Amino acid sequence: MIRENRNAQLTAARSLLRGVWQHRDFRHHQRRAILAALHSRDCLAVLPTGGGKSLCYQIPSLLMRGVTIVVSPLISLMQDQVAALHARNIAAAYLASTQRRQIQQHVWRATRTGQLKLLYISPERLRSATDELRGMPISLVAVDEAHCISEWGHQFRPPYRAIGRTLELLGRPPTMALTATASPATRTDIARVLRLRRPVTIVQSFDRPNLRFWVRRFASNLERITEVSRLLEALRGGAAIIYVPTRNRADGVAALLRRWDLPVVPYHAGLPSRARRSILARFRDGRLRFVVATSAFGMGIDRPDVRLVVHLGVPLRPESYYQEAGRAGRDGQLAQCALFWLEGDLRLAGRLARRAIASGGMGSEGAGRGLETMRAYLTAARCRRRLLLSYLGEQGVRCHGCDWCNSTQGLLRRLRRGPRTGKT
Repeated sequence: MIRENRNAQLTAARSLLRGVWQHRDFRHHQRRAILAALHSRDCLAVLPTGGGKSLCYQIPSLLMRGVTIVVSPLISLMQDQVAALHARNIAAAYLASTQRRQIQQHVWRATRTGQLKLLYISPERLRSATDELRGMPISLVAVDEAHCISEWGHQFRPPYRAIGRTLELLGRPPTMALTATASPATRTDIARVLRLRRPVTIVQSFDRPNLRFWVRRFASNLERITEVSRLLEALRGGAAIIYVPTRNRADGVAALLRRWDLPVVPYHAGLPSRARRSILARFRDGRLRFVVATSAFGMGIDRPDVRLVVHLGVPLRPESYYQEAGRAGRDGQLAQCALFWLEGDLRLAGRLARRAIASGGMGSEGAGRGLETMRAYLTAARCRRRLLLSYLGEQGVRCHGCDWCNSTQGLLRRLRRGPRTGKT
């Protein structure tokens, strides 16, 4: 009987997948997550970019009674998701402080009367909306970008850590946490903070074979920026993102690159919100190719043809670096992930880590381990790809391309071949 019920649920879900989303079948991890939701099981899904995370909760929402609450960190992400659902005639809405009061009231009415299947909300709004949500038939709570929960993670956001307490007040509806990158420590912290009960845990491989990782140390910043300009000029198609650690560096590097007539704009949290929205929109639709940005240019950057991501500086954690580097090559084509560093970058990273720890934004043990791993990545005497993936809990990865392995393998091939003979 249980097997028959499971098969019937999968058949109904597959029918939606084909009829509404025009996909032929689920990937294995999607089936597991969807069945967990349909059986009212908590779930922690760590799925790589392009892994179809949103379908894991959107399809169950259409098969279950009540509303699915989706906790999302950015208004732009909510807007994109809701617009895509509306295009498929699915009843969805979002709540945000930027909306007029009348619109927010309309959304709440639609939620209370059962007209909505998915309601997108920020963690801050979720905490303050407990009274409105209490008593509503909530079929599922999906926590997107769940790495934001963890003090071990790379984009720690304090309101996320209140979600578990809020869910208790709402009667503990089934919960699904989703993210693209999380180390074992981060996964443990997510489950603990959300108070997940014996969750179905799904961890897909983090390996992205189409990405090539390489590192170069420079003697001066001018030498480093000159190399960036050369790479941008050589890029014949697609886009590039240059990541820097601070707002001032974003403005300064963009100004230097514009002196070489490169169409580069800076992006950081210090810009007016209208300017940030404009840059994001132009980058997404292809009108803008090159951006110099802080980590604020992060979630929601879903452009498939990013061919190059360069970090000028040392990220504080491997999760942060791998997530940002992973914005390259989302179309599956070859892409480059470079890290250019100076000796002073390590000192700056140390200061930023200590500041984050002092402000309560990072666990000291996690911050220290993450920075040590990044230091090892810079000076690696072994495969860089395996070093990153090992930190994320994945072992036995075959390197598809990093500068250390490529140079070492080339040397071994030459040694095996022996000295060349012939005319001199």
